[in-house]
This record gives sequence, structure tokens and C-alpha cells, in this order.
Amino acid sequence: MASTPTPTPHCSSNPVRPNNNNNNHRHHIRNHQQRQNNNNRWSSNRYYSSKSSPLPAAATGTCVGVGVGAGAGAPTAAASAAAAAASGVAPSAFSSSLSSLLGGARNSRLGSDFSGRRSTRFAAKMHSGRPRNSPNNHPHSKAADEALQCLLKAGNNADAVDNVLLSYEHRLCGGEDYVYLLKEFGNTGHFLQATKCYDFAIWRVNGMVIKGKLTSTMISTLGRLGKIDHALRLFEMAKYEGYGNTVYSYSSMISAFGRNGRFPDAVRLFRSMRNFGLEPNLITYNALIDAGAKGQVEFDTVVKFFDEMVASGILPDRVTYNSLLCACVPKGLWELAQNLLREMERKGIQQDVYTYNTYLDALCKGRQMDLAGKVMAEMPAKKIFPNVVTYSTMMDGYAKAGRLEDALDLYDEMKRLSVGFDRVSYNTLVAVYAKLGWFEEALNKCKEMESCGIKKDVVTYNALLGGYGKHGMYDEVESIFEEMKAKNIYPNTLTYSTMIDVYTKGGMYRNSMDVYKEFKQRGLEVDVVFYSALIDALCKNGLVESSMMLLDVMTEKGIRPNVVTYNSIIDAFGQSLALECGVNTSLGANEYQIEPSSSMLIEGTFQDQVSDKEDDRILMMFEQLAAENAGLIKKDKRDRQDKFCILWLFRKMHNMEIKPNVVTFSAILNACSHCNSFEDASKILDELRVFDNQVYGVAHGLLMGFRENTWFQAQSLFDEIKRMDSSTASAFYNALTDMLWHFGQKRGAQLVVLEGRRRNVWNGDWSDSCLDLHLMSCGAACAMVHAWLLNIRSVVSEGYELPKILNILTGWGKHSKVVGNGTLRRAVETLLDGMGAPFRIAECNLGRFMSPGYVVASWLKESSTLNVLVLHDQISNSERAGRVYNLPALSL
Repeated sequence: MASTPTPTPHCSSNPVRPNNNNNNHRHHIRNHQQRQNNNNRWSSNRYYSSKSSPLPAAATGTCVGVGVGAGAGAPTAAASAAAAAASGVAPSAFSSSLSSLLGGARNSRLGSDFSGRRSTRFAAKMHSGRPRNSPNNHPHSKAADEALQCLLKAGNNADAVDNVLLSYEHRLCGGEDYVYLLKEFGNTGHFLQATKCYDFAIWRVNGMVIKGKLTSTMISTLGRLGKIDHALRLFEMAKYEGYGNTVYSYSSMISAFGRNGRFPDAVRLFRSMRNFGLEPNLITYNALIDAGAKGQVEFDTVVKFFDEMVASGILPDRVTYNSLLCACVPKGLWELAQNLLREMERKGIQQDVYTYNTYLDALCKGRQMDLAGKVMAEMPAKKIFPNVVTYSTMMDGYAKAGRLEDALDLYDEMKRLSVGFDRVSYNTLVAVYAKLGWFEEALNKCKEMESCGIKKDVVTYNALLGGYGKHGMYDEVESIFEEMKAKNIYPNTLTYSTMIDVYTKGGMYRNSMDVYKEFKQRGLEVDVVFYSALIDALCKNGLVESSMMLLDVMTEKGIRPNVVTYNSIIDAFGQSLALECGVNTSLGANEYQIEPSSSMLIEGTFQDQVSDKEDDRILMMFEQLAAENAGLIKKDKRDRQDKFCILWLFRKMHNMEIKPNVVTFSAILNACSHCNSFEDASKILDELRVFDNQVYGVAHGLLMGFRENTWFQAQSLFDEIKRMDSSTASAFYNALTDMLWHFGQKRGAQLVVLEGRRRNVWNGDWSDSCLDLHLMSCGAACAMVHAWLLNIRSVVSEGYELPKILNILTGWGKHSKVVGNGTLRRAVETLLDGMGAPFRIAECNLGRFMSPGYVVASWLKESSTLNVLVLHDQISNSERAGRVYNLPALSL
């Protein structure tokens, strides 16, 4: 038999399924009747009806001891308590310790939700289909490895799979080899091989114990493959046959529920165990905690089962803590994850690469990329070495933080260390190249992954579609979309939302409508990502009322908006307070003011609409936008100054318990900066204090000039912002200083920006020779220039000589990623010219202002310069007149 081929460099070592050649001769297993019975297990409702309640009612009584079906070796509560006594560790120590960690995590009023993303596309969508993070170390024979390769090569040819199983029947060493194969099929995503192997093995092994072990493994495999109904049918069948009433079977089914987002079912099944004489053990509790983590249940809910486990005398192990860490990931609870890691070290619980990969994922979700990089660098010193999952997680984190060069540096490191790539790492890399617009490199990576036997999947194509769309390459978008369908890679909801987003932002509403119709014909369900992408695209085109209509549509359909949905609309209000009404959905097609030449365009458009009311409204919206874009109907505009729609949106968020984040804060302050008057802006912030006085109270107080009353509260808020990631902190300070600078509160803006500098919000250079304004907003940069020049003036006043050349670097700022000639550069140029500063643009670098040191020194010595540099507030509290307050000095 041919040996397994060695992977080419940088290729995944996962088994590859080649194309079938139909030259296998046929064999029959047992007889046709047995095959028919086996097929029924996976296709009929013999043991389970989906219409009935799948789970028994929760137990109302208690049952002491372990039932006969529990299986030997299962660590019971009594056994764990005895072990605890022997080790001298009290179970309560775990409970109280973990409770203290939770208490510390709740001390902050400004929750982790404040650190927000602009995107609804979570990393989970990039990581679908990833093989398990740890290898399958189940004991097995050499023949099992050979059989595995042959079964994978058989592909979707059922007869070929049967032939392989028959040929290896007498070489496989009993049930353990079959358990190994089932686990591998779960890891590699091969449903046909898994079902065939289980059916083949269950009739050949003897004894209830090994049958139960095979069944528990198969239930786990089905759960991993997303076949939850199959898993439940098998679970019920195994109980009926007499080998499924074990702690292991229940634990596997609980885990399968969790993997498939059915945590309430997992809890009900867990509570039912004692009805059947089974006492939950460590494995069961670990499965339940892991189910909550995989189902993205709130951490407070998951930890209750941890407390219950410890209270019953069962000590947690590494798997328990790994699952708790996993529960921290979705919301980026990185501080809690950090405390859990320290708790493991304190309790002497060994950590592994899965522990660190999960911790790194929590750090990435919490946007703590600098800390994540440091943690990854420290792993080898602890004899825990990064693997492909580590690198993929970090690359994805850097990409989502906009640090694409850092992501590519990790790619170079992977190549240097010969770390094999898997599907996720390739897809992440393709996404990075596509975002950068490096499409030749992206397509080369696609070719490389296919040469390694990893075919492009829907995630790969979604990354390419998003990249081409971002760069306005619409022909390529259409070509890629048609290619994926031609290769039978079915577009998913994210694919269609990406397409509609691309076309809508490009004003190609007819194309958007066509894609939406195809989406509905496919029978796919819209979700919050779909609606949020469409709403954001409409808002980017200034069609705010159209987006408001869609907000109503999604809530009527029972789809809960998230903070990203609202942020898009609030930001759109800020961009233009004179709103354009995108659609009046009360109009019928015949009520549009259509030019005679438009009959060919409009004819038949509404005849093929689906009957659903909400779908009609979306199609009508696209139709009207397409007609408006073609100049066939007049745009329905209402020149209204409805600034306080922001307050209405904020109230809706509050009523739906959707927590605003730093993007919301930035969008609202941006809207305030676009208000016609100071009074309108102050009224918006004053109203928002009702919902969040900590954040908006500080913004309102500083805007109104109440610094003496606000500064202590501001310092407390700044302390909490410091605990968050650098992106959140810089967004907060940029938004706040922009608003203050816009309304003439320039002294206040400078105090805020210096607080940001003191807390290392911006990492740019500040020295006697250079001021780096990268990543700063226009208002923050202008305030910083004044402070830096005052500092340089003090150097000159003390008799020191300035460096030969002084530089002010702008490069690209918050409002423009165009190197050199961006909005930030123009704002700084206007500021320098206005104050008569002798800085000029460098000949070879549009983003750099330069001046000889002696020229700057002469200008700073002029008597009029100080008056230009010292900033004042345009509006101040009248009570401050003639009084001295304990405000921070202009510490430079």
C-alpha cells in the first residue's frame, strides 16, 4: 500500500480528499436488509420525533450515588471530594477564589462593551470548519492510520468506503481503532465516513461498554459536524438498546447541544440525569460549561455551573478552566481571562497550547493586540510552543485591528519556522491581502493553498469579494461571484450581504436588487449581519431615512439590531444633518413620477416580488433608488433639520438594552460638531446624560466650560479608558477633543489631549526635534501642536539650543488614510500658517513639515508669539470669573 505523501512546504498536513475515480469493484456488507437498517439510523425518526419534546423534564428530586450505567472510572462527586481531602485543597477555595475574580471584573462602570468594533463580522465566521486545536492522541494501531488515509481518499463514494472497511476488518484492533477513526472524521468533517464507520463497527464489537464508548464518540463527532438531529436520534436509540444510559453518552450529547447553540437543551438534559440514576461527574460538568462557552452564553450564567460543581465536591481541572476561558472570548473579556490564567497557575493546574490560544483569542477580541503579542512571545519560555492556531488567531486579530503589516510579519515568521498552514491561516492571509488591495498576492495564496490540497471555500471567496468591492473593482466582484457558484461553492448569507454592501455603496442599486432577489430565491434567512451591512451601505450614501425604514423592517421580523446597526445610522446623522429621504414606502409603483422613457426599466419589476410585506418594502427601496440613480424619477427630499433623531435612536438602544460603545460615542460627538449651534450640541449631550452620565456627563461638562466641576469625574473616566485597548482609547480622545476644538473650547481640548499623551494613548514621538501626529484627529493634533510649541518655547527661554531641523509629522490621520495629502495634513498646515509659524512642507514628503531650529527659535522669541500659542476657551462658566481653581497645570 502506498504511504501517505509528505506535504509540500507550508502546506497543511491534514488529510486531503482527492477526486474519486470510479474503478472500485463493488462489495456488499452483510446483506441488503442490514444496510437498510443502518441507513435508517441517519434518516428516519425511528427513535426520535422532532415534533415532540426532545428532553425529559428536569429532575425534582435528588439521587445519591452513581447509577449502574455510569461506567467505571468516572470521577464522581464523592471521589473528587476524597481527592480534595487527600490533596489538602478545599473545594470552597476554588469557588471563593473565582467569585473574587468575577467581583473584580465587575468593579468598572465602563464595561468591556464600550470597546467596540465597526464591523458585525466576527472572527468565528473566518474560523468555521477549523480542525480541532489538539491532535487526536487516542491509542490506536498502525493499521488504523492506514485505514484512515484510504477512507479519506474514498471521498463521497459510499461503495468505496464500504470496500475499505471490509478490507481492514481483520487488521483493526477492536473498538479503540474505530473510536480513533470516528474522532478523526469529526476533526476533518467527513460525515459519510463517520456514519459508515460507526454502522460497520457497532455490529462487530461485543459488550455494552465498548458499544457505549463508540456511541459516545459518535455523538460527539455528529455534534462537531453540526448534525445535531442525528446525534439526538443516536442518543435516544442507544438508551433504547441498553448501552446509552451512561454519564459519557449524556456528556457527549450535552457537548453536542452546546456546539450547535442549544445551551438550554444542554441544561435540561443535564438536569434530567438523576431521573435515570446518573450522577453528574467532572466530565459532565466540563461538557456543560463548555456548552455554555461554545453557545456564547453570558459568563455569569456559565460560572454558576462551575460554582455548583465545586459545591458538590468536584475539583475543576485544566479542561474546566479552558472552557471558562473560552466563555470570555466572544465579548473580549480579556481581564477576566487574564485572572483565570493566573488562577490556574496559583492552583498548580497545568496549562497547554489550547489554554494560551484561547487566552490570545480573548485578548484579540478585547483589542489588546500589544499584550497579545507579548503573551505569544513568552509562550516558548513556558515550554508551550505556538502552533498554526496561535498564528492564525493573532493574524486575524491584527487584521481586524487594522494592523495589516503586523499580520504579514507573523506570516513571514510562520514561513521561517516552517509552521504548516491550515485553511484558516490561508483564509486569514487572503483576507489581509485583499484588504490591502494586493490581489496578485491574494490569488497566489489561493493557488498555493489549492496546491496543498486545501480547496477554496465560501470564506475564501467572501474575503476576495469584500476586497475587490472595497477597491471598487466591480467587474472582478461579479467574476468571482460567478466562479464560486460554478464551482458549486454555495454563497451564504455573508456572501450576499457583502455583495449587496459592495453594490449599494457603489450606487449600483439595480445590481443590489438582483442580488437580493437571488438571495431570497435561495431561501436563505436574513440576519443581523445582513441588515447591518445594508443599513451601513445606505448610510454611507446619505440615505438615512431608507436605513431607518430597514431598521423597522428588521425589528418587525424579530431580528434584534446590535450596536453596529445603530452606530451606522447615528454616524450618518452626524455626517449630514440635512437628511435625504431615501424612500417613501407608502407609495405604490404607479405613484412614482416616472418619465415615459423609463417603462422598460420599471416594467415587471414588482410582478415577481414575493408576497412578504417586508420583502416588498426592501425591493421597492432598491427599485426607487435605481430609478433615482438613473434620473428617471425625482428624488424625494425633505430638507429637515431633525438633529434630535439621535436622541430617539439612543432611547431605542437603551430600551432594547443595547449598550453603546466608543464608536457610538465618537459618532454622537461628531454629530454634535455638525450641529448648527452650540446650544443644539449641548442639548443633545445634556439629554444623553440621563442614559450615561459617566461618559456624556464629562463631555457635556467640558463643552459647557464646567471644568472645575467636571475634571475629577473626567479623571476617573480617563482611568477606565486607559484599561482598554489603544484603538478604543485613541477613538475616545480624538472624538472628545474634536468636538471641544470645533466649538472653541480649545483650552479644554488641550487639557484632554495632554491627558491622552500622559497616558500613552498615541505612541508618536514627542521630542525637541520632532512631533508625530499619526493616528490623531484634526482637533487633537491642533491642540497638541500648540502644547508642543509651548514646550519648545520653554526650552529656548532656558537658553538651550534647538536641534538643527524640527519636524512635524502628519502622514495619515483619523479622517484620511491617504498618505501625505490627507485631511490631517491640511488642518495642521492651516493652523501653522494662521499662527505664522515658519514650518514648510518637505519637498519629498507631503506629510512632513520642516523648519531650521534657529528659525523656529527666533519666531518663538517674538513677543507676539506667546499670545498666539496660549489657548483659551470661547465659552466658560460665569461663576469662574476672578476665581482660581485647582485645575491641572499645562504639564509638558
